[in-house]
Amino acid sequence: MKVNLARIVFLFLLVCFVLRSAAAQPAIRDLEPTVILLSLDGFHPDYLNEYQPPTLNRLARKGVRAEWLIPAFPSKTFPNHYTVATGLYPDRHGIIENNMYDREIGAVFGLSVREQVENPRWWGGEPIWVTAERQNKRAAAFFFPGTETLINNTRPTYWKTYQHDLPNEQRVDAVLGWLDLPKAQRPRVVTMYFSDVDDAGHAASPRSEATRAAVLKVDANIKRLMDGLKRRKIERKVNLIVVSDHGMAPYRLRDAIVLDDFFAADDAERIFWVGEFTQIFPKAGKEEEIYRRIKAKLPATADIYRRGEFPARYKFGSNSRIAPLVVVPKPGTVITNRKRFNEAQQKGTLDVVRGGHGYDNADPTMRALFIAHGKAFKKNLVVKPFENVEIYNLMTRILGLSPAPNDGDLSRVRHLLK
Repeated sequence: MKVNLARIVFLFLLVCFVLRSAAAQPAIRDLEPTVILLSLDGFHPDYLNEYQPPTLNRLARKGVRAEWLIPAFPSKTFPNHYTVATGLYPDRHGIIENNMYDREIGAVFGLSVREQVENPRWWGGEPIWVTAERQNKRAAAFFFPGTETLINNTRPTYWKTYQHDLPNEQRVDAVLGWLDLPKAQRPRVVTMYFSDVDDAGHAASPRSEATRAAVLKVDANIKRLMDGLKRRKIERKVNLIVVSDHGMAPYRLRDAIVLDDFFAADDAERIFWVGEFTQIFPKAGKEEEIYRRIKAKLPATADIYRRGEFPARYKFGSNSRIAPLVVVPKPGTVITNRKRFNEAQQKGTLDVVRGGHGYDNADPTMRALFIAHGKAFKKNLVVKPFENVEIYNLMTRILGLSPAPNDGDLSRVRHLLK
């Protein structure tokens, strides 16, 4: 076999260069208390055992892990991310769902409606990055709901417009680059967001090969982050908080509730056909009739609520952005309309198992993840479940910030800290 000497020499030099570059990474000697808040959208805590992600399990063993994190109701993405950031329940901060209508603003909010996502009028409360910036500590965001707009006339010093398909590796490397900045320019609180596990859970269900692969993928991305911190000699100093916004429940569309079989959809001005949280805005004089018709025919696998009549434990229901009528199914089913059901029937996809969230936040399928590791946190500690409104106060305490008014109480989670 002919040996390509030039290629061997090239590969040897390349390896030497890579090793030298890694060794040459300067240590960060002047790090002040720093928090990295990393969200793994849709990551159920059971995945730690089911799919055995090595980096996350190592961080959980060496740091603090909650048995599970209790999301806010509804267990949806934007409401829960912003609750983590502000310490306020959705009723208080105003992001009550991923899809909203506000009569005063005169607009519909949706995840892909860029004009409204960037409209400050939707975002109430004070998120952690605003708290930091207003107290002269820089913040940075490589994606997180709310970081793309001015809130209280403030944005993170460093932020990015959301790009769903931007590789996680680029996100990690950018965060490490921010930490390499001189002390005066370096952020003290950084947010990150990975959507892979949520994407897989929706498309293929929580217990699927796709979800397993997504869990291991984000775990590898976290290893890339931890390796970068280690090269900088700060892997034990940076306080990494890994959370998810909610879990995921499997369902088949065959088991869906076809809601417009129960009432005349034309009697509503607007309906947000969200499978786990369907909002109905009745036309004038039609609310009672719609409520009565749905209530009479709705199976036991769902509930209908008037605004203001949700169970007290949800801490939800008074915000004016909530529709006058909301139908919430139980895990294992979703709400749909006749058109969508028939289309799925024609395509032969009624029995495809997918995943959803937005259900009762106390249901085991909706449980979220909490792992914390770093200088401020105790080691080798597993704690009882707690609500995600508590995370804001944890971050302000670590960073030495005065917290804005919020619904959390540091005394409930102080035992996580050294």
